[in-house]
Amino acid sequence: MGYNEQAVPVFSHLQNMRQMDQRAVRDFGCTYFDALLAGMQRAQENLSELAGAAETVARLLVEGGDLYIASVRPDFVSEGMTRSGGFMLLKEVGTSAKLSSRDAVIFSWTNNVEAEDIELLNQLLATGAFVFGIGPVPQGEKVKDVLFRISHLLDSSCPLPAAVTEPFKEETYPAISLQNLVFLWIFSAEVVSALTRLGYMPTMYQSVLVAGAPQRNARFKGLHYHEKGTVLPVPALQLGKSYLDKLASCFRSLRDEDSSVIGEVARVGARTLRDGHDIYAFLIGHFPVYQHGAPGDPAFMHRIDGSKPEMPSASQLEEKLKPGDLFVMFGYYHRPREAYEVAQRRGARTVEVIAGTDEPEFGEPMPDYVIRPWWPYGDSLVAIPGYDVKILPSSGIVQAAIYWAVVGSIVLELDMN
Repeated sequence: MGYNEQAVPVFSHLQNMRQMDQRAVRDFGCTYFDALLAGMQRAQENLSELAGAAETVARLLVEGGDLYIASVRPDFVSEGMTRSGGFMLLKEVGTSAKLSSRDAVIFSWTNNVEAEDIELLNQLLATGAFVFGIGPVPQGEKVKDVLFRISHLLDSSCPLPAAVTEPFKEETYPAISLQNLVFLWIFSAEVVSALTRLGYMPTMYQSVLVAGAPQRNARFKGLHYHEKGTVLPVPALQLGKSYLDKLASCFRSLRDEDSSVIGEVARVGARTLRDGHDIYAFLIGHFPVYQHGAPGDPAFMHRIDGSKPEMPSASQLEEKLKPGDLFVMFGYYHRPREAYEVAQRRGARTVEVIAGTDEPEFGEPMPDYVIRPWWPYGDSLVAIPGYDVKILPSSGIVQAAIYWAVVGSIVLELDMN
């Protein structure tokens, strides 16, 4: 063949396109974490708006009322209930719950409000309870009429760049659901501080996977408050701001330190799928476990069940893993060595997403790839002077965000080829 003068510029153009696509995959984690950080900035701007509602809820509680959590989706409720750094007094709205005007409810929805959301909300409003609503306000006027009957409405919608929603077929759940959790925890922070100003410190959970925590939590079972005088009054906005600052630090570290690893994991994941192999994932409880199959999820990963806390089922891994597969461990504190041994024996590669403990872990086998989540051992982020444990958890939000960053990057990697 003779020399084609057009070949060089055409090849150069294709090469440039390839480089642009590679940058898009590499940068998706940065773009996504930046969107979450922008949401936290918006939450910070809403902090003063939360203080008044939190004081109302605190007054209801000290007068004998109860605090409930409700949502059509189980993920939001799971994040709030029996949670490290969360309220021990919190109850789930269920068929046996008898709410009244003495009570308060944190109610949340994600994306467009559906008929089920409206039905549940109407049931809550009919009780006369104080309803604190968290969710994006939709456009339909009829739906708005219902939403604006809520005692306090916090709009969690925020502008999302197309680059964030495109890998999820324009679905906003991967960002808005996490924004809802941010609002859940900063509102909880303000309720705690409002209670301290009334002379009460609510009992809060410590992570049960910390040594001594189950015994510590058991001492306060059934108690809504600690003895008076254990904690000094906390000024409004202080706890919420501290939580946002520390959570934002996790996401900035992910963006600046681990986006490249997320991009590499995405390339490995995409190659695994293109070669006809499978990706398996273990997702720790509370919020992250509900991300598989959530709105926008392309379901690239097959879920592995747990055999005991923090440990994926070794028998399932033995049964399912094949040479060329990929196993992703979205865990909590401890490295699941038995699971890695199975993966190594079966010829599968491993990705680890765990926070670790205060003591570094050594020994083989090591995972092939490590994404550091940057949240601390103990999970909760905010200290209250005079209280024995930190409050307000980070792991659910951060682990779910890493899941979506990996999944979105795999989508882009697959689309590139």
